Amino acid sequence: MSNENVNVKEALLFSIFYSIAIIIICSLYQSDFFCIDDASYELLGFFRQIGHIWSEGKIPFIVDSMYIGGNEMIDLGKGIFLPQNILVSLITSRFHHILLSGWILAFINIVLVSLSSLVIARLFRLYKCYAYTLAAFTVIQPVFLYQYLGAWWNAANGQAWAMVSIATFLLLKKNYSKTYIILNFTSVIFLLSAGWPHGVIGYAVFVGITLVFEFKQSGKLNKVVYLSIPAILALIFSFPIYSEYIFSYDLTNRVSGFDSSLRAFTPSWSAITLGFFPTFYDYMTYFSYKLVLVPFGFSTVFLPMVFFYHNIKELWHRNDNLKWFSILIIVFFLLSQMPAQFGPLRWPFRFLPFISFFICLAVFYILQYAHAIRGKKLILNKKIYISLYIILGGFFLFLPVYAGFDTLTLILSLVLMLFLLEHDLFNFKKSILANFNKKYFLVILFASCLVFFNSWNLHPFYVVLQIFSVWLLILSPIIIERKSSFRMIGLTLLILLLLLNGLPTLGGYYLRQTELTERIQLPDNVNLQGYVLSLPLNIYLKQTRQLNDIASAQFGFYDIKSINGYSPVGSKRLEKILPVNQSAHGIFASKPTLENILQSAKGFNVCQAVLMQISTIIVNKDDYTAFSHQFKQCGYSEVQSADSRSDLYVSLPFTLTKGWENNSPFVYPDIAGVRIVKHENNTDWVQIPEHKDNITLIFPRLWWYGYSAKIDDHILSVTADSSGSLVQVSVPPDFNGVLRLSYFPVTWRYLWFLPILAIIGLITLLFFNGKLKND
Repeated sequence: MSNENVNVKEALLFSIFYSIAIIIICSLYQSDFFCIDDASYELLGFFRQIGHIWSEGKIPFIVDSMYIGGNEMIDLGKGIFLPQNILVSLITSRFHHILLSGWILAFINIVLVSLSSLVIARLFRLYKCYAYTLAAFTVIQPVFLYQYLGAWWNAANGQAWAMVSIATFLLLKKNYSKTYIILNFTSVIFLLSAGWPHGVIGYAVFVGITLVFEFKQSGKLNKVVYLSIPAILALIFSFPIYSEYIFSYDLTNRVSGFDSSLRAFTPSWSAITLGFFPTFYDYMTYFSYKLVLVPFGFSTVFLPMVFFYHNIKELWHRNDNLKWFSILIIVFFLLSQMPAQFGPLRWPFRFLPFISFFICLAVFYILQYAHAIRGKKLILNKKIYISLYIILGGFFLFLPVYAGFDTLTLILSLVLMLFLLEHDLFNFKKSILANFNKKYFLVILFASCLVFFNSWNLHPFYVVLQIFSVWLLILSPIIIERKSSFRMIGLTLLILLLLLNGLPTLGGYYLRQTELTERIQLPDNVNLQGYVLSLPLNIYLKQTRQLNDIASAQFGFYDIKSINGYSPVGSKRLEKILPVNQSAHGIFASKPTLENILQSAKGFNVCQAVLMQISTIIVNKDDYTAFSHQFKQCGYSEVQSADSRSDLYVSLPFTLTKGWENNSPFVYPDIAGVRIVKHENNTDWVQIPEHKDNITLIFPRLWWYGYSAKIDDHILSVTADSSGSLVQVSVPPDFNGVLRLSYFPVTWRYLWFLPILAIIGLITLLFFNGKLKND
């Protein structure tokens, strides 16, 4: 059975059940494994608000409930047009469950990656046991599992669709059919919609190298062009997603430049070359220089054995695929060594999933197609066997004493799992020492010494894990010889347990983690009709239980309008008013912020905070004392102290914020009859009565290119206000009626034809498909 290829039904069933198994196992180790760091501080809150907008039948160009990160045509990482994000945002808006969104996204992305791996394995005609194991190793690659699925949901989306795009490209390369053209076109659109640059770059690198090899093999330039067309059409179709970000570049504050100090987020060579060791912990500048207790460079335990048990040299000379894989591994390795800050290539450890996948693919390709090398069997007499059993028994008796008896359960569990994988585990004559290659043993011994020395000062618990890693490496030749799908899939689950025992999750160790509650009780007398501005530094709290604990975009999860949010892109104009210590997280410099918002706006006898419709400011007691006079001048007063720490809720009276729940604009001069008719995320309708003087309306919206206003068919002037941050509309005398302020991406007004052009190109390609295949 294991010597057959995987069919579609088997691939789908395996991907579904393996995905469920991964989610259950990881969640048992830590319940919020799939909702830490950016997932809880950014995406969860935004997804809920985006889901509300989608459920109303509107496009979430603007998330009007948060200032920071509220323009989704600029903050592309939220992928508002990606299918799984639309689904998850709708679910998040409907069900107030913290972990549900992470589970669903993890399930979808694991299935996509697993299916893609199995499709690729089928294209290379790998046996079932190798195909399943390739998919399993790809899914548990630590960067993808820990960093992407757990914390960076947008990265998981991008990596998943990069894998799908690679699989559909290889299908297209094998058979230039209508179905595969459409599949490749669609998958690349979804990849571009995910807004994850490393996924796009990884796919582009793969396609470029593959087309070079295709041209070298066939010598047909037209075939190279034909294979490129679906991706080019997808790029044309998707370009409007990126066009507004490019057009608005002067308004954003994206981290850029060139910086390689301390090799931040750059994996070491040892982390990659020792990637066959499931418990190799290495040092990396990961927010600070430290030992990372996750083997980020892990690929597969079968890597070293192929060099000693299979004739790679012979396969190299008769098959170009191995050269192709090698070039891909080398190029992605070079990308992983790029400077920490280098435009879209920043934080190069993000290329590790590509390196690991192509290493795994090369290994299983060698295992199937390279001729086996039979080593000389070791012949041991009965005395040696007895001695080895005594040594092994003594070792297991001593191990709990050394590591602590609290590790006894772990040791017994791992031994039991190893025994289930290999029944002859303790039969030296049949298993470990049978057909054993001495050179391979020396390499494993040398690598084990490096691993042990690199983490010699860790708790003995980690030594236990490393011992089992060595055992897996020693057993790997016999496991491969069995060619059992059950054993090999079980092996990947055992390795997953080794990974999780080394570190349950990145949260609490290297990434931010807070225990969110599903609902919070809002304090009495605190005015929430407008926006909340929270100034305390809350991103390192262990629990979020009340209003002053909330940070970044978590306000969105609790349906509270806030100035706070989350944006890796930032806004230069807003940051002039609200200086930030960390742009992405919306961590404000409290004193400069209070100085700016508690002073009168230029040209108006009203404070900037009022123009922004900040109804409540959460502030430290010391800061409130320092600015108490300015607070009172602007109309704010202390209404309640927080139950924990030294925070205060400072609010405006409810009488001064009437209509703010609908984002009614500030009107100057104040005339009777101006009222908000209707408010939506992208649009405001305001009733303007008859008047004889110019009227200025300032809306509580962060100014971006794309806002326009009109009364009937008369176009009105829309500019930024005196602070440069808010939307200001000027209404000339005698213009009355319903004013409509709306946001629509500027570039879409000129690039609307690109998706149509791409569809026409696709239809033309499908029409001439038969002729192209013959060519």
